[in-house]
Amino acid sequence: MPVIEITSFEASEALLVNPSLFSMVLDIVSTAEGFISAYGGLQVEDKRTAYLSLTWQSMECYKKAVANPRYPEMATKLSAAIVGKPETLDYNFVEFRKDRTPSFDAPVTEFCTMQLKEGRKAEEFEAVIEPMHNAIATAGFSGFHPPPTYGDFVGKSGHFLVTSGWDSAKDHHAARNNTTKPWVDKIHEIVEVVSLVHVDFHKCI
Repeated sequence: MPVIEITSFEASEALLVNPSLFSMVLDIVSTAEGFISAYGGLQVEDKRTAYLSLTWQSMECYKKAVANPRYPEMATKLSAAIVGKPETLDYNFVEFRKDRTPSFDAPVTEFCTMQLKEGRKAEEFEAVIEPMHNAIATAGFSGFHPPPTYGDFVGKSGHFLVTSGWDSAKDHHAARNNTTKPWVDKIHEIVEVVSLVHVDFHKCI
């Protein structure tokens, strides 16, 4: 199953001026065995936090790429795009249940990180999120790019990343109506929303 590597960081002025820096730092990993694609973009809400997502065929492929002697060169190039040091970045990995491409290819991608409440089980979350997504996908919301999907954070039991695609963050907020409210209420009984942001993802490679 493909695994999605996601990291976020404060964008440097150089990256804000020249978003092509995303592609420039990826020339090394793009030739790695098992590398599939890369997306980069800025958070819509603050216009300063950058997100970089790499898709790998498996965690094993990612580990082989990191072990490559040339991999540190990527960190050197990445330093021009971030505020701070590359070695301080936090990397997360997600295994999505369904194809996340429609969400990532949309003009704006919702990232909602959720964590199970104490005593709750993943099966309870799955029993609600699946019909909730089916209801959203058939509701005909303006600016929506179906289908939404979700995935499990690798190595973080009880943590999920829910994602959906929209023409704009405004369209997503406008979709919170009577159709979605009952489902949202049910979800909130099971999980805590850790964060919810929108990213203007663009495919780099």
